[in-house]
Amino acid sequence: MLRPRLATHDYRGTGFYFITFATHLRRPLLSQIADGRIRLAPEGLALLEAWRLLPADDPAYSLRYSAVMPDHFHGILVCAGGATQHLGTLVARLKGRSRQAIRKLRNEPHLEVWEAGYYDCIAFSQEVFDAFSAYVRDNPIRWQLRHDNPQWFRKHSAIAHPRLPPETRWTAYGDQTLLDYPWLLPVVISRRLEGAARQAEINDILAQVDQGAVVIGGFISPGERLVAQALATRPRARMIYMHPWGLARYKPHGRTATERLASGKTLVLSGFPDEVAAVAQRDNCLRNNAWAQAIAAGRSRPQ
Repeated sequence: MLRPRLATHDYRGTGFYFITFATHLRRPLLSQIADGRIRLAPEGLALLEAWRLLPADDPAYSLRYSAVMPDHFHGILVCAGGATQHLGTLVARLKGRSRQAIRKLRNEPHLEVWEAGYYDCIAFSQEVFDAFSAYVRDNPIRWQLRHDNPQWFRKHSAIAHPRLPPETRWTAYGDQTLLDYPWLLPVVISRRLEGAARQAEINDILAQVDQGAVVIGGFISPGERLVAQALATRPRARMIYMHPWGLARYKPHGRTATERLASGKTLVLSGFPDEVAAVAQRDNCLRNNAWAQAIAAGRSRPQ
């Protein structure tokens, strides 16, 4: 039985729905990106045709923006309310119809086309809807930037970005386009918070990640470290990891950290000079937390 992903929301109700799903093993079946523009493969055209059929399944839904990327799909639907079909039912039909068409195109009747499941994020305001619409429209350009710049394991210094406080010289490893994501969630958990209260805050953060948030923070306090550990078990979770020290000797530690950096799921960021030692000084941590909250810039849970 399909269950709502956000317990307080009826997934047949009014809202802007941002959905994402990926090809099996991230195979680039659907399109190519050239000069920041999508060039659809026949498989991508089949997916787009299946997408266009969805309003006929339930007229309460209308389609907005979509992006058929080489190995994943983004789409935005608007529900006027009173739908007869659960959002998950529509996504299952979209994946099923396109799977059948792609198998026929490739003459591979048992081809694994899609990864299991899908992501969704719900926007209840025009502002959040506009932010996610821009994210979908700009996705081909970000893809081009990522694939034209495999140097994510090289340090980038003196970074400028509209979300970064300009008075600081920023240094980074990884995918800087994570700073463009519409929903950044600062993770700041006081050391004084313990027990059930701390776990409740951790659970709330993880729930927002499951709904589509990209977390940002230093992950220094005990509660923040628990969040980071939990994110490691969520393969698709994305994060901006802010170090309260310089990155002179930074190297990703362990297979998970290395794979996440290589796949663009982590951005390592520091506003401190290289000569600042890798020690979690209290003043540095507090300053780091303030930066994380400023960078998130009000892009917290959609309302």
